[in-house]
Amino acid sequence: MKSEEKKRLQGNIWKSYVFQIFSALAFFVPIIVLFWQENGLSLTEVMILQSLFSLTVVFLEVPSGYVADIFGRKKALISAGFFLTIGIFVYSFGHNFYQFLIAEMLWAFGVSFVSGTDSALIYDTLTDLKKESTYKKVMGNVFFYSLIATSIASIVGGFVGKIDFRWTFYLMIPFMILLIPLSFSLKEPKRHKRIFKRGYLVELIKILKYSFVENIKLRWLIIYSAVIIGFNGAILWLYQPYFQLSGLDILHFGFVFAAFNLVAALSSKYAHKIEEKMGQKYSLMMLIILTGGSYLLMSNFIYLFSFCFAFLQQFVRGYSKPVITDYINKLTTSDIRATVLSAQNLMGRLFYSAIIPFIGWIADVYTLTQAITVLGITTLVVGVGILFILHKDKVV
Repeated sequence: MKSEEKKRLQGNIWKSYVFQIFSALAFFVPIIVLFWQENGLSLTEVMILQSLFSLTVVFLEVPSGYVADIFGRKKALISAGFFLTIGIFVYSFGHNFYQFLIAEMLWAFGVSFVSGTDSALIYDTLTDLKKESTYKKVMGNVFFYSLIATSIASIVGGFVGKIDFRWTFYLMIPFMILLIPLSFSLKEPKRHKRIFKRGYLVELIKILKYSFVENIKLRWLIIYSAVIIGFNGAILWLYQPYFQLSGLDILHFGFVFAAFNLVAALSSKYAHKIEEKMGQKYSLMMLIILTGGSYLLMSNFIYLFSFCFAFLQQFVRGYSKPVITDYINKLTTSDIRATVLSAQNLMGRLFYSAIIPFIGWIADVYTLTQAITVLGITTLVVGVGILFILHKDKVV
């Protein structure tokens, strides 16, 4: 490999860090629900908005990963930069449900083009550099920096939002714009083969068949990953009412969200070291136990600092992606890697989309704590069931 080519490939790593940092500067996080309500949206419309966003990502997840496999990781990330930029502009100047829906759809396109593509770009870059063994460490760093950025943005967003909710969106515009030239500067890593032979749709079906029918270990690992993503993310829209229930002052919400991201960032950064000591079996077991167990703790012990139980969920959030994607990467090949990783994210989104309405309904009809209790019990029952299958198929 020529020194210039090697240098450009090495640049993909730090540029991936910067890409993740810029895209993670979501200053609106602590006040987004308040912003929607200020613009006339009911909580029902808020949930519909998020359901449609999630379903759009589900619909786009695998096709966007397939586009990255066919046309290149670089072009997919360039597209993501454009969609995210347009999306934040629409959000900044939107005033009603339909305008926000357009912004969410644009944002969904951007998220879908990043999802799976970023991991595949890094893995293939490291493979070209003969450093694929460092993937978990690099991915851990990627999520560490992005979560630190999100933490800082949460705190800043809280202060800015106190002045004007809309300014939290204005602040994001320059960072989203910078994603475009940053993506253009990436070096496309090599892949072992192109998959043009029998047409895009035929090959896409072939990849999905391989992932969910032919490779049993890969199938159940993807399903287990989806369960972790879905159940661990289901609590997101219950955090704010739970904080209020526990007596936490709304002024401290931004700091709590920042602390959540800090915990997730640290667990992501050191995931490779923890996984090396625990191994695959106990790492996968730990994820479901911590998620389900933390929900039961939250629902049964409610006091001012009971939000601390949610730190266990944040550990899982940071630890799971670099570890599980590494397991999946080892079961697939470069030419279909982005598509398979997108399939993993698709399953997670589907599971998340299915859980949210049910949990929300329980919280409305019964109580918030009962909803969290059901979430905890369901997490453990479903998760342990899939772990049994993984053990049977000798994945763990």
